Amino acid sequence: MSGVSGSAGLSWPLASRGAVFRAAPGEEAVMTSPKISHLIFNTANYEAMKQWYLDVFEARIGVETSDHSACFLQTDEHHHRIGMFNVAKTDESVAMTAPGSGDASALSRLNHLAFEYPTLAELFETYERLAGSSILPTVSMNHGPTMSVYYQDPDRNVVELFYDTRYTESQLAEFYAGGDRYVLSAIPFDPAEKLAELRGGKPVAELTAWSPPAR
Repeated sequence: MSGVSGSAGLSWPLASRGAVFRAAPGEEAVMTSPKISHLIFNTANYEAMKQWYLDVFEARIGVETSDHSACFLQTDEHHHRIGMFNVAKTDESVAMTAPGSGDASALSRLNHLAFEYPTLAELFETYERLAGSSILPTVSMNHGPTMSVYYQDPDRNVVELFYDTRYTESQLAEFYAGGDRYVLSAIPFDPAEKLAELRGGKPVAELTAWSPPAR
């Protein structure tokens, strides 16, 4: 995802780059090469950062140096997906900013990280699990193409957890053709309320419905 707003948490997929080809029903989607493999952080908040990523992604420590100067975390069969190095000092400037805001203040080089969940239920159940550990989102937004829940890690990096609402190519083309009125009009939502509605039998299509604002 790219382009995040601090006030609205805006982000949207970069379809023009063709990163993911949408398959016909019953067919398996094909992702082009290369694909994102792992994330490595420098952090002066090592233990808190390590524990946060262990908790949020239910990861495990693959290997950690004996002096706790570095660790590599596993989330699947891969040797590592997340790593971090313990350093004395890092940039503490904010990450999120609105597209075109012209903000003159110092900003961190990283805007945000994004992780996709295969189902809406899994996204909201992750929200519920994290809320039980007092890890709460900063904002949750229906962008149209995605349902996105945004968090900040202990170093204030912005982490987006999202569900792709499976726009067709024609729907996505129409969305992008709407320009600012579409891509800058994310709708806030309450994940707890959405999860309750989902468990109550409300269809995913209704839970993820989005429409552009009136002119």
